[in-house]
Order: sequence, then structure tokens, then C-alpha cells
Amino acid sequence: MKLGLKIILIITGFILFFGLGATYYVFNKPHRNIAKERPAFIMEASELFEEFNMNEDLGNKKFGNQVIQVSGKVTEIPMDENGISFILNNSMEAVNCTIDVQYEDKVKKIKLGGKVTLKGKCDGFDMIMGVVLIKCILIEKK
Repeated sequence: MKLGLKIILIITGFILFFGLGATYYVFNKPHRNIAKERPAFIMEASELFEEFNMNEDLGNKKFGNQVIQVSGKVTEIPMDENGISFILNNSMEAVNCTIDVQYEDKVKKIKLGGKVTLKGKCDGFDMIMGVVLIKCILIEKK
């Protein structure tokens, strides 16, 4: 075998080895544990909505992918195939919090009009749903 072909095969083997290793790492890295993370921001649902309403791009830069703890009055509790959600504030200026599946049993007793504090990852702003928080956990209910 010629020397040039051996070098090409060795380089290709290294690239393949490191590429497979990187792919394995990306697909098997541990998930983010929202329950153990400290919130980057603690605020009322109305304040969070107002930040996004004033400037959506700035709101996404500031809050995007951050853990946020919000408090507010429960105005709707939609349930669908994705699980339980809470809409805080009101339906026109909403903060939509989707509860993490492993914590759904703890939130089933929450009633409309009750005040809750939830912590979740900010997933941005949606014109229909308002500010979206995912993987939420219940911190406190009043």
C-alpha cells in the first residue's frame, strides 16, 4: 500500500472516530434539571409579559433559555396531549407555563383564581400564547 493512501485512511479513521464520539456525547448528555437550578430572574407574571411586550427581541436576549421564577394568578388551566399548563395574569397578557411531566401530580389541586409561584425555562414569546415557560415546577401555591 502506498504511503499517501495509508495517511488518508488514518486521517479518515481519526475523523470518523472523533465524529462518532462527538455525536454520542451530544445525544447522551444529561438533561437540564430546572428544579435544582437557581432562577436567573424572580418576578411577577405581569412584569415578565410587559418586558416582552415592550421589546420582544430584547426580551428574548434577556430571558431566552434562562430559568425564571414567576408568580401570578391562575386564569386558565388548559390540558392537552402535552400535559397540564397554567396561564398566569390574564388571557390577553399571558404567561403560559407548561408543567414538567414528573411534577404533574403536585399541581392537580390548583384552582382557577389561585396565586402560584412557578419556575421554568423561558422558551420565548408567542403572539397567541404570550410568554412561554416550559419544564415548570411548582414552588408555592396560595
